[in-house]
Amino acid sequence: MQALGLTHVPWSEAKGARGYQDRKYFSAISIHYNGRDDMGVWVEMSGQGCRTFESLSTLSEDNEQKWASLFSFIRENNLNLTRLDVAYDDHTGVLDLGDLVRDTQTGMYISKSDYWELVLSSKGTTIQIGSPQSKVLIRIYDKARERNCDPDEHWIRCELQLRDDRASQFTKINLPIGEAFSGVILNYLRYVEPADDANKWRWPMTDYWMRFIEDAQRISIYCAPGMIYNEERCRKYVINQAGNAIDALIRMYGVDDFMELLSSRQTKQNPKYDMLVKEHQAKLDAFARRVKNIMDL
Repeated sequence: MQALGLTHVPWSEAKGARGYQDRKYFSAISIHYNGRDDMGVWVEMSGQGCRTFESLSTLSEDNEQKWASLFSFIRENNLNLTRLDVAYDDHTGVLDLGDLVRDTQTGMYISKSDYWELVLSSKGTTIQIGSPQSKVLIRIYDKARERNCDPDEHWIRCELQLRDDRASQFTKINLPIGEAFSGVILNYLRYVEPADDANKWRWPMTDYWMRFIEDAQRISIYCAPGMIYNEERCRKYVINQAGNAIDALIRMYGVDDFMELLSSRQTKQNPKYDMLVKEHQAKLDAFARRVKNIMDL
């Protein structure tokens, strides 16, 4: 709550979810806690929760700075960011859903993903670029129709859904959120006009997509495999690759002798594992501080 700048609001107690026993709740913001020792604390904010954060957080008077402060806290404490949705709402007619549907169906776009999907329902049309399992997914849909607004109201939402390392990388972009959003969108999706060029990536953008992203520069949030080595990858490697051998040695020698064998091994320590231990300890220390703050309330 302190990290959100929301210690002053009236939080309610509720039942937790996904293995957490307890939850503190206020206006679409949930803080789940009291899970297993390795689960830490899980914070989730819906779109309404984000508006609550912007309206009531005491981190700053400026909304942009509030998000910058929260992203900085996440990075400095090595917290896991599992999903981040960033959206742009067009109320002025920059985006026409009919044009977007046509150009998507006819392949008049360039994307990092070859998966696209159109969904027609009573709530309107949704264009999705990127598979549901991908770490970067772009969704464009008729928000006015979804909300049952006046038929004449224009409200098209373009939503950038990021997961895991892509979400974390977005928080490291040293730009206002709007500029970061446009730059990432430009890197992952462009609607184009056909041209006499065999390389489709050199086709010019449509006028409407140029108006949408304005003068943004492409921003990549891709991390090459092997660039990020985290606790989860280390655990999976040890358990899946060496788990049977470790289990056999423990059953043969016992835990104490096994630990002695480990401590007397001849291989040189890898610095990346030392870094993992330090990061893990930082998480434990941060978790202890958050628990103390909750208990002090």
